Amino acid sequence: MRVVRVHDFDLNLPMLIDEVPKPEPKEGEILIKSQAVGLNPVDIAIRAANHPYAKLVKPPYIPGAEASGEIVELGNGVSDFSVGERVYGRAIDGAYSEFVRLDARASAVLPSSCSFEQGASMTVAFYTAWNALVIKAQVRPGEIVLIQGGAGGVGSAAIQLAKRLGCVVITTVSSKEKSEFCRSIGADYTINYKEEDFVSKSLEITNGKGVNTIVELCACDNFDKDIDAVCVDGQVIVVGTGTGKGPETEFRVPAVMTKDVHIHGLAVINLFPKMPELIRRFSVLLGEGSLNMNIDKIFSFDEANESHEYILEGKFLGKVILVP
Repeated sequence: MRVVRVHDFDLNLPMLIDEVPKPEPKEGEILIKSQAVGLNPVDIAIRAANHPYAKLVKPPYIPGAEASGEIVELGNGVSDFSVGERVYGRAIDGAYSEFVRLDARASAVLPSSCSFEQGASMTVAFYTAWNALVIKAQVRPGEIVLIQGGAGGVGSAAIQLAKRLGCVVITTVSSKEKSEFCRSIGADYTINYKEEDFVSKSLEITNGKGVNTIVELCACDNFDKDIDAVCVDGQVIVVGTGTGKGPETEFRVPAVMTKDVHIHGLAVINLFPKMPELIRRFSVLLGEGSLNMNIDKIFSFDEANESHEYILEGKFLGKVILVP
């Protein structure tokens, strides 16, 4: 089967199309014939060795965390799915592949109303947003949520979910186009961080109190300032470092202490025990059509390197998809 593989941790070295044997699903896994793959900034961070997961993979490896397609084989112990079903889910060992092993615990049937491209955009974006807003922050109706970088996959998912939960949503963007996009999916306020200081603007919107929760997708740039933008007893949910950013940042410890700021980190591996309940609740919202993901652009496997370059440009709205 054809796969896209990273042969070394270096963004200057291209990913290559390779031929490898088709995998077999192990216990608790399902094997799909992939129809679409979701691209995420974390794919690039791992490829650049700027993510902790890079220590757990050895080149050459197949990147990618999520895919959708039709089930062709079930592993032992899997009874909730059937061969031929349309599904989406979390990839076991790389999604940039014609056949992909999915973890059955992190997979779900794709509603007939959703395309495979939509399915491939769900797992990382919406499950991460759910983890941040529902599980970690436990946001309540009327609270004010600041989403750092609302035009991307996780950001746009978080905007929609926060509005569905009854929150007031502020988001940061880098252009007028992104501002219009974020408002079209539910954001109440947008702040162009290239033209305005998000701290000052957030305090202005909240009458000086600060926001209740910040979903931080670019911690390397924003984390220290987040402390000034959040209210007393507010929360900062650290979701990502930022596309192409390094793994470290600095912050003022006394500022965190003075405001009793609650800081939460996210790791998908810790989410697996909660997946069945998450999927059950999320599937209801997905089925009713209240959540959706904008598919910005679709690339073929042969254009995989161009797809990463496109993400690094930071101009995409919603999700970028790769197809075999």
